[in-house]
Amino acid sequence: MHWFSDRWVHGPHWREVFTLGTHAAAALNDPEQQATQLNYLAWVHQIPPEDPETTLRYTTQALDLATRAGATAQIAWAHQYAAHALRRLQRLDVGAVAAAGAAEMFKADGDIDAYCQCIGTVGDCLRDGGRYAEALDQYLKMSDLVDDEGSGITPSIVELTRPSLLVRLGLCLGMLGDRAEAITKLTEAVRLMELVQLSGSGARTLEALATVLADEGRNEESRRTYARAAEVFAATGDAEGSSRCHDLATAAN
Repeated sequence: MHWFSDRWVHGPHWREVFTLGTHAAAALNDPEQQATQLNYLAWVHQIPPEDPETTLRYTTQALDLATRAGATAQIAWAHQYAAHALRRLQRLDVGAVAAAGAAEMFKADGDIDAYCQCIGTVGDCLRDGGRYAEALDQYLKMSDLVDDEGSGITPSIVELTRPSLLVRLGLCLGMLGDRAEAITKLTEAVRLMELVQLSGSGARTLEALATVLADEGRNEESRRTYARAAEVFAATGDAEGSSRCHDLATAAN
């Protein structure tokens, strides 16, 4: 289910699937599997429209069960999903610490795929706090792992990670004043997201690209990009995102 959920993030039944999984694991008195399913439920509530408070409720339950079961991987995942929720709640320092702790656990366990994701979350917390140079350092660490065929990252995870990494690099570079390189990174991210059909992420990336284009004075390109973002948001059922980008496209005329 993990493989499918990574590729069809906006599937309508993930909450139902993982709720049933949680109940089944509880009925079998399997705390490790119950923690696993609760962590998946935490992930479900990170998909827009996000509910970080509910995510934290599930990660707290998962952490308790995983700790009692000695399930190190699920302890780490609980910290990682909690970090994402804490970031959304603007508790950035706490989120960065949680993600960094998860990263170290995954690294010690030899799970480089998850380690790479956690590094990204640390960077996201730093970026949201305005610490752009420090965030960029985290993203460059990710880039080294993704570009190194001997790093231990699964090729399919490289395929999924590279687009989001380019977005993160682009956003940081833009905030650090290198808008030309930011546009290059974000444009390539959009192309890759279309190839792997990451529609929701693609819409957010198009919106970010449109913003940087506007900052560079490339208003017509910005307008077209906002319009594309509005269409992709609408296709994923995100009416708020679609309306926002439609308004921005209209304002750019």
